[in-house]
Amino acid sequence: MNMHLVQTIRKYLGWCPNAQTRTRTVGIQPCDETVSPSAGGSFKARAMNWLGLFRNQIMVLALYFSVVGVLLSVFLGGIDIPMFFIGIVYGSLLSVFLGIRFWKTMNDIRKYGAVFLVNLYDKPTITITLIVGMVPVLISLGAIPGITMPMSDSITGGFIFILFWWTLVIMWIWESQTKRHLLSDGLMLSLARES
Repeated sequence: MNMHLVQTIRKYLGWCPNAQTRTRTVGIQPCDETVSPSAGGSFKARAMNWLGLFRNQIMVLALYFSVVGVLLSVFLGGIDIPMFFIGIVYGSLLSVFLGIRFWKTMNDIRKYGAVFLVNLYDKPTITITLIVGMVPVLISLGAIPGITMPMSDSITGGFIFILFWWTLVIMWIWESQTKRHLLSDGLMLSLARES
C-alpha cells in the first residue's frame, strides 16, 4: 500500500522515468474586475520613482525626525510642553535659514544644471549650523544655569521635530512657483524632465 502511494506521488510529480505526468484542465472564467498597475511599471519601480523626488525624501526625513523628536521629548524630557515649543521655535529658525539658503541652490540648479548635494552646505551654512548645534551641547554640559536635563531633552525633541518641515514647505513653494520638481539619487540634485 505504501509503495503504491509513493509510486503514485512520483508519477504526479514526474520523478519516475517511465511515468506520464497527468495534466488537468481548468475552465477559466472571465472576471468582472480587472486589476491593472498604473502607468510606470511595477510597484518597486513606482516606489523608487516616488522616492527619487527630493521633496519626498525631505518629507520622509521630516516624518522620521518628528517621531524621534516626540519620543525624545516624551521618554527623556518628561513631556515638558513649554520646553518642547521652545525647541520648535529654535529649530524653526535654523530650518527657515537652511530653506532660504536652499532656495538659492534650487535657482542655481534651474539655471545651470545638476549639483552635488554636498554643495548645499557652504562655509556660512556650516558655520551657522554648528553654532546653533552648540547650544544643546552647552545646555547638556550645564553651561546654561536653570535648565535641567529633562528640559534640555524636551528642547532638543522640539528642535528635532521641526527641523526638516520648513525646508519642505520652502521647497514646495519653489516647486509650485516654478512648476518644476527636483530629483536626487543621493549624490546629485537635478531637475526632473518636464512632461
